[in-house]
Amino acid sequence: HIRDLKAPLANPFWLKKSNHVQSERAKVKFLLLLTLWLTLLGEAAAQKPPRSGDSGLCPTLEDHIVRVDIRIRRRNQGVFFSRNLQNRSISPWDYNITRDANRFPSEIAEAQCRHMGCINAEGQEDRTLNSVPIQQEFLVLRRKQNGCPGLFQLEKVLVTVGCTCVTPMVRHLHDPMADQVADQLS
Repeated sequence: HIRDLKAPLANPFWLKKSNHVQSERAKVKFLLLLTLWLTLLGEAAAQKPPRSGDSGLCPTLEDHIVRVDIRIRRRNQGVFFSRNLQNRSISPWDYNITRDANRFPSEIAEAQCRHMGCINAEGQEDRTLNSVPIQQEFLVLRRKQNGCPGLFQLEKVLVTVGCTCVTPMVRHLHDPMADQVADQLS
């Protein structure tokens, strides 16, 4: 009698695992592992660069596309720049156009200082002053060379945009003999 009462309590029905529950758990585990495997496989494929000319391996543009209107908006915000500034400066410069078909913009105007010194009031070069370049870092789009047409990457470039006049850096050499003379005079 007592034995019959203890048997159901030792192994209650709610702790018994049915075959149905075990089957469902196995399916969930399998689907989780399959999802993990497919995710890792996709990551590995994304890391592999496509061979040159094999555009079938290129990423779809729909997922990574950024549309850029390349027309430059010119806003007049009350700031007027004088024309011919590079010729009126006391540190004049000329522009050279650098061209690169794999860059956007493909042409960039870079300044090059005309003189080592600066121009004085008489229009003569004064070599007691230095003409130095002014550089600015810009972002450009660089075409990736992996066989995918229309695929660009941002790149920083340093461009000389003008020149300015500065006083030279003067370094004094330490002269022990001059120090001895100064000590004797004092």
